[in-house]
Amino acid sequence: MITLALAAITLIVLTPSCSKYAEGSKFTLLTKKARLTGEWVIESVTYNGTDQTSIYTTAVGANYVLEIEKDGGYRTEGLSPDTGKWELGEDKDDIFITSDQVGSTQVTFRIVRLASKELWLKQTQTNGDIIQINYKAK
Repeated sequence: MITLALAAITLIVLTPSCSKYAEGSKFTLLTKKARLTGEWVIESVTYNGTDQTSIYTTAVGANYVLEIEKDGGYRTEGLSPDTGKWELGEDKDDIFITSDQVGSTQVTFRIVRLASKELWLKQTQTNGDIIQINYKAK
């Protein structure tokens, strides 16, 4: 039994990691959907590499929470509460979010890191500006 456990540990350590995300976990038993599901609060926000956390949290509210539901729905709390739908891209490295508000368009984020307690999303805007929002589990 001990030999089998040692063999398994050796295999895990010596096997090259196959993380899907640049900053992702190296090993997990949870599905991407399971890791994504939950309540998230903002940890930091950068705009073109410059910290904009305080400006962003002022805009959305200090009590902002993003809840991603396993059934494909989402909701936000804060200064402008919202609901809508989300889905993972075909390769599961993008998340598409569409608000229920009339006239809303789909917004795409690249998943940079997805762990059970961390979610980092990056959006490249049409003008080339990059916004990265790092969430932590509530």
